[in-house]
Amino acid sequence: MPMRPPNIVCVVLDHVTFRHYMTLRGAKPLLPAYEKLASEGVAFVNARSAHPLCLPARATMLTGVYTHKHKRRLNWPEDFPEQPYRPYSHFLREAGYDLGYFGKNHSGFDLKEHGFEGYFPPGYGNPYLTPEYRDYLRRNGLPNPVYRQEWGIGDHCGGRYDLSAIDAFNFISAGVLESGAATHETAFLASLAADWIRSRGSSPYMVRLDTWGPHHSYHVPAEWAGLLRAEDIPPHPSFRDRMAHRPAFVQNYLERARQGNPASKSWEDFRHISKRIYEHYAFVDHAVGQFIDRLPDRENTVVILTADHGDSAGCHGGMLDKAGDMMEELMHIPLVIRLPGGLKGRPSALLASNLDLAPTLLDAAGLEIPGYMDGQSLLPAARGQAASWREDLMAEHYGHFNDHFTQRALYRGDWKYIVTQGGPNELYNLAADPFELNNRVDDPAAARVLAEMRERLSDRMRRHGDDAASAPGFC
Repeated sequence: MPMRPPNIVCVVLDHVTFRHYMTLRGAKPLLPAYEKLASEGVAFVNARSAHPLCLPARATMLTGVYTHKHKRRLNWPEDFPEQPYRPYSHFLREAGYDLGYFGKNHSGFDLKEHGFEGYFPPGYGNPYLTPEYRDYLRRNGLPNPVYRQEWGIGDHCGGRYDLSAIDAFNFISAGVLESGAATHETAFLASLAADWIRSRGSSPYMVRLDTWGPHHSYHVPAEWAGLLRAEDIPPHPSFRDRMAHRPAFVQNYLERARQGNPASKSWEDFRHISKRIYEHYAFVDHAVGQFIDRLPDRENTVVILTADHGDSAGCHGGMLDKAGDMMEELMHIPLVIRLPGGLKGRPSALLASNLDLAPTLLDAAGLEIPGYMDGQSLLPAARGQAASWREDLMAEHYGHFNDHFTQRALYRGDWKYIVTQGGPNELYNLAADPFELNNRVDDPAAARVLAEMRERLSDRMRRHGDDAASAPGFC
């Protein structure tokens, strides 16, 4: 009798301070669910995002191709040009999979048109304003989500307010969700996804759980608001960096961030914000861990945990959000696979990416990977069978807000090379300089490395059909 195809569960977090978790000392995000999953599978500890913005990265995760192919380059919906790259859902559906999706979409794709059922509000989405969330509160006898905002910048509502009555979901702010953990969007989404899984029949399923957290606003449930002590959080090693060695648009963004957020000028003021950011991530990790622990049919279920991109919180002069080019705090992401019959507790140093998500999902279902996909399946590595792997990894960026500049980054070994339209370019040894404080692009001692990285980036761009080198000022 042929073996039933495995179920596939994919959890995608949003905007994570994972680089902080991996590199900083002192109090930082507590991620026991991530660590447990890594002990039960393979953690790709050198994973990087293919693009450090939500919409482009999420479109890449759906299609397995780089941004320059799917054409979703910026972080807001628009009239996207036609492109031939189908989301992986088409291949899974044709193979008999039921497809569920619960949470943030923000990919430029209408998920219903591509075979998904579930809960995915249009655009960026605000779960707290939806009828599904109100029904969730009613069914579980929960109060409305009351948020006490302690800090915020830009247009925001100060004080204490009901998130289901005021559309302040995506403002840059931090505070306490006084109504408790069960009213948090991640708990809501996990409940919906778990109910959908329980309702399945005999068909194999693939489900995405895409939390909005730990993206701002940093809504820390009251039960988690005392998890860390602010005084135990040391300054980010690059907190005083003014980024003179980085492109002008990055320096300009830093200045705007510092003007809009006076707390970024003093660590004494900023560390309470960091406390809330880390506590928020810790809660999302916990809620996701509970969801994973309760999955049925564990012996025939592939579990993948990753994120769209990172969070620049507190680095390089007191940055916020994600307009700071391709710094490591934005690029470094979690990526863990728990595979029936796979390796357990053996981290992998391979250069992996959320670019690899689509081909990995297809491989997990036993399907052929389309030749146009730029990513590679991670399953051979998760089984300890990766005879060969990429020697370098490319990532892309096209800017954010009003600053649109073509950028490419290349990773190889300990080195990272960034080319920016109009310059300056950057070269870092991440082993010796994990916080990117020493740009060695003009260092004679690194000249041979620079030449090799330039050549490899050009070769990588040619192989992926990337014509960014023709952009004015790009070299």
